[in-house]
Amino acid sequence: MKIDPGWSDGAVAAMNAMILAAGRGTRLGELSASTPKILVELDGEPLLARQIRYLRSAGVRRIVINTHHLAGQVEEFLSTQPGSADLHTVFEPELLGTAGGVRGALELLGEGHFFVLYGDVVVDEPPAALAEAHGRMGALATLAVYASTEIEGKGTVEIDPDGRITAFREKAAAHTGAQAYVNAGLYVIDPALLRGLPAGVACDFGHDLFPAALSRGEPLAAHVLRAPVIDIGTPAALQAARGRPPA
Repeated sequence: MKIDPGWSDGAVAAMNAMILAAGRGTRLGELSASTPKILVELDGEPLLARQIRYLRSAGVRRIVINTHHLAGQVEEFLSTQPGSADLHTVFEPELLGTAGGVRGALELLGEGHFFVLYGDVVVDEPPAALAEAHGRMGALATLAVYASTEIEGKGTVEIDPDGRITAFREKAAAHTGAQAYVNAGLYVIDPALLRGLPAGVACDFGHDLFPAALSRGEPLAAHVLRAPVIDIGTPAALQAARGRPPA
């Protein structure tokens, strides 16, 4: 895989980011009826505050957040945050899926490579490590992944010795005890990967965009995290996240 000769530490610091926060959070049950999933409390603060701080730790300034369910609560929260002028929202009247939501925000995300972070995952490893790996690999997208034997219902990838992704397995069946690489919900994306998508059409990264890109021979890479991530999309997972030490 070709290394991008124009990549540098400065390029990492100049990146923008998008937090995917439009989902209704139905797996959280009654909790999500009155509170957007992205504003659920974690470590004494709304999850969105933690995600913003996480991205800013890599030098990200402009952050775009897509909204849908109880969008007004998200807007109100963002207005109270430091640096709120660099926080932008894109409202989706109809949910567009993960890739469709990012496609709708490309104008705000700019021309350069950018981070995508799923709003309901908790990642501890600094995002700059993923960006640096992306620069070395020269891919159109680099996905953070982690090794796990607990893969039921999760998207997994297969990786060759050079770190290139060779296959996607979305929503795996019950695990057999074998270890696999799980999609962590944190990416670095070249906007060229999304420009061919029609605006306003629903599309998912794991189900649609990534497998289609792979079938065309476009370069996709993986960066293996040292530790698993926590998906707070269910009450049990949220409780597990609340019981661990803050990052």
